[in-house]
Amino acid sequence: MEERVSTFQEYVIVIALFSILTVILTYPMAFHMSDAIGNGDEAFTCWSLIWTTKHIIEDPANLFNANIFYPANEYSLALSEHLAGWTLFSIPVYALTHDPVFTHNFLKLLTFVLCGFGMYLLSFRYTKNRYAAFIAGIFFAFFAYRTGIQLHLLAMQWVPFMLLFLDRFFYSVSLRDILACSLFFIMEALSGWYVGIFSVIIGSIFIAGYVILDTDVRKRLLTQKALCRILISLVLISIILLPFAIPYFEASKHYDAERDIDTPFDSSWPVDIHTVIDKFGIVFLIFAIIGIILPLSTDTPNNQNTITFPNRIRQQKIPIIFFIIGIVSYILTLGPILKISGTPTGIFLPYYYLYSVVPFIAIIRDLARFSFVISFACSVLTGFGAAVIINRVKSVSYKTPVAIGLILLTIFVSWHGPVYMPASLATGDQVPQEYRWLANQTGNYAIIELPTRWVEDNSEYTYYSVYHWKDMVNGYSGRDVEEASKIMRDTGAFFPSNNTVSLLQKIGVRYVLLHADRIGALQNVPEEKSDEFYNFLISSINHEIEEKFYHTVRFTNSFSDTYVYEILPEPEILPDEVMLIFQSGWFGSNILPEFFLKNSGKIKAYAKSEGDYQIYFLAEPTNGNKNLSISVNGVDIGTINALPGGFTEGGGTIHLNKGFNEIIFSSTCTKLCDIPEMNTISDKCFSFKFSNLSVL
Repeated sequence: MEERVSTFQEYVIVIALFSILTVILTYPMAFHMSDAIGNGDEAFTCWSLIWTTKHIIEDPANLFNANIFYPANEYSLALSEHLAGWTLFSIPVYALTHDPVFTHNFLKLLTFVLCGFGMYLLSFRYTKNRYAAFIAGIFFAFFAYRTGIQLHLLAMQWVPFMLLFLDRFFYSVSLRDILACSLFFIMEALSGWYVGIFSVIIGSIFIAGYVILDTDVRKRLLTQKALCRILISLVLISIILLPFAIPYFEASKHYDAERDIDTPFDSSWPVDIHTVIDKFGIVFLIFAIIGIILPLSTDTPNNQNTITFPNRIRQQKIPIIFFIIGIVSYILTLGPILKISGTPTGIFLPYYYLYSVVPFIAIIRDLARFSFVISFACSVLTGFGAAVIINRVKSVSYKTPVAIGLILLTIFVSWHGPVYMPASLATGDQVPQEYRWLANQTGNYAIIELPTRWVEDNSEYTYYSVYHWKDMVNGYSGRDVEEASKIMRDTGAFFPSNNTVSLLQKIGVRYVLLHADRIGALQNVPEEKSDEFYNFLISSINHEIEEKFYHTVRFTNSFSDTYVYEILPEPEILPDEVMLIFQSGWFGSNILPEFFLKNSGKIKAYAKSEGDYQIYFLAEPTNGNKNLSISVNGVDIGTINALPGGFTEGGGTIHLNKGFNEIIFSSTCTKLCDIPEMNTISDKCFSFKFSNLSVL
């Protein structure tokens, strides 16, 4: 009992120390818990966390059908991280504070404490030295890259706990240990798929290293008892993770959300020692090198004058395993093609072959993020390195001062502050009043906000939706949704017009929020002329409404520089022409004058009346002769054969119903890497290049 109390007190002290260090080494983050949230990814992460926190309890069946990218919002949460693993903490924190920003920032800081504590426990298991374990925890928790990254990437805190219980299982073959390991892996994967993949890589190498280097563990794991318990853990992991994974496969089919090899190639590191030193620091690397080279103790086994090479390998088993984890992760940061001084050499690297077998690894679009795994592995080695140094101090009276000196050195080199704090969006009582007003409007309807720049506008609208939760055409994520983007761009460019008002009526948008100040910024209006511009903009829109849409669009309210217009469901407004809204199966259809068909591309055609229309397009096959088939509302219209070397005209008569129709173009795509003259590793798959697609 006394030993348990002593251990508990030790853990409380260690957690308290890491909490204090978190406040110091992340300064001034802890002093802006409720009043600091950046735009872009941070704003989106805050929205994702709070959406999941609310809906995992209130409406779990619709968890992944989020309020962004309406009307194409089915599985929209699965276009990025769901953060369900964080709800263990976010549910009670949000219930107590009702503050989305505080909840987000509290969890962000909590990762530093948990990462430090978890690494402390893992390192102490191997080094039996509390000072060295504390040093390893500092290095891992306060790795410089962590202070400027988002919540789903910070979530490495469960990896040390996962390995701690996995290591215990290797010796105990206990069901409790393997279930605890599985639980922490599940928590890791649910905290972010990025770190879930990291955990799989770390765990796989850790298991393989033990099996290869430790005969006793290998024999133990091959027993019926061990294999049955491993099978139970795998079944448990599958049962819990599968419901969260399936929506991502569905989103991939709905929105062509697969990633190709191009982005990882662009983000890969060159072979450059200066990059490594710059990322991790010379002191960190020195500690890690000492940890891999030198054993914890200089003592030799009884009756042996020297240690044989096999015994030295077994003695350094754990450092070797983590060294391999670090090296493998570094190789993965180099990407599919070796770069020297930033110039591709044409030499294929292991990432290329791994991607060929397991293409979903491209979910990690920025390969620099493998540095988190390098940091984890090397932090374990720094614990060994610190223990080696402390153990080699001969005088007992000097050991503690040396250890404290090493801790202070570690804290000093881990200080990267003051941490950069981006200009914050509005929080608390400062949240724009239009969003408080929206929250008080009853009914089931959607909104659209203008303008619709990706980061400057849509990420902020997404964040502000936590204060009203209305469905919105706007959205922000790791991937674009072409249907919503088309509606946003057309409405932003032409509202109010017959086409835009008719479409908004059709899809059930009730309010248009027009932010005159943002439109002014988009058009680079000088500050001294902003009032004049706002007056001209709003008077022009109001005049257009009075002339053409008096009974359908009405001005409802204004808040500072934001103007709210209501779209009434009646009288019905008809579009001037057939509106084409591209959906899945296309690349660049909403932004490029020429765009590409993959295998099968869907288009939603919005017609004002039933009848016969003429479809016209120019299409050029990407490689060789190709057939192109067209169907409308499930009826085959015909197939054309197109020759390479130029555009082929296509078209004919099609019958459309009033409202929405589905047009599908089908062919067989060719990967760009399979076209010799392209001279690329890109696995983007295109069948046709299109131009001038229209329906009249």
